[in-house]
Amino acid sequence: APVAGCLRRSGRACARSRAGAMGKEAGSPRSDGDEGGRGDDGAGAGPGSGDEGGKKDIEQEIRSLLAKARSRLESARAAQDENATHLKTLQKGFKDLKRQQAHVAREQQQTIGQMQNNLRS
Repeated sequence: APVAGCLRRSGRACARSRAGAMGKEAGSPRSDGDEGGRGDDGAGAGPGSGDEGGKKDIEQEIRSLLAKARSRLESARAAQDENATHLKTLQKGFKDLKRQQAHVAREQQQTIGQMQNNLRS
């Protein structure tokens, strides 16, 4: 996910968002050397100061984040499919177990009944 404040300055993507993709948390202190009070808000940027390159950097960052999200979504779907398969297998197994248990209970009752009849005779 993009790090808060990364795209606020003159349309440039900062290194924090890429570092965030490598395991840093969004709330961690900045390590790219930017102190928050410099006043670099892009006010001095002229028309030929690289806005196009900044926009392309942002677009590339967005594409990268979308690709990463798609990858995670695909792996989650694969895990979901695998879990659904395991669930179906377990459901069949429990159904068979219940059927077998009912059969054994009937046989047990028949055997008990036969033994009681033998004792009476």
